[in-house]
Amino acid sequence: MGIKKKKNIIIITLCVVISFIIYQLYFFLTLTSDAAQANKVIQVVDHNSINDLIHIKSEDDKFINDNGVVRGVFYTHVKYYRPNSNYEFKCISSKHHIPFDLVNDDFCDCEDGTDEPSTSACPSGVFYCDTQLKKKHSIFSIPSSKVNDGICDCCDGSDEWLHEKKQLLSQSTKQHFRYFVSKCPNVCD
Repeated sequence: MGIKKKKNIIIITLCVVISFIIYQLYFFLTLTSDAAQANKVIQVVDHNSINDLIHIKSEDDKFINDNGVVRGVFYTHVKYYRPNSNYEFKCISSKHHIPFDLVNDDFCDCEDGTDEPSTSACPSGVFYCDTQLKKKHSIFSIPSSKVNDGICDCCDGSDEWLHEKKQLLSQSTKQHFRYFVSKCPNVCD
């Protein structure tokens, strides 16, 4: 091969490499500029449009709220409510392992009650309302014995998720009055 052909091959190779690098830079800058301009959450599922499609939900989905989080879980503990590689749940305080099917089965398997965040099965359990932080240091929680008891205790009504569309007692007002409602109102603001 002559020197002229080697020069042409080198020039063509350099052009291809430079074009590839420019393309990658353009792609990277496009992605980072889109992320910097619009730091917003894009809703993947429109929950309002699928509320009528109840038949696609399984029985286990009743413990998941509209935000995709297990009901009654403190927001920093959501990561613990995923099965491990052996499909087991680890109790938060005692570190005891139970099959993940026993979570929210209405029977208290963990001593600390963390396996029943959405039910009233554990006497010492705590249910965290969907609206957990109103002020800087306030957390809205109730004893789990008050979950689905027919009385709206959480300011957002998230403790009465099982009894929606039935006759419920509303949240207590400043004068300590309660009245019957078909759905707990959101009075967190």
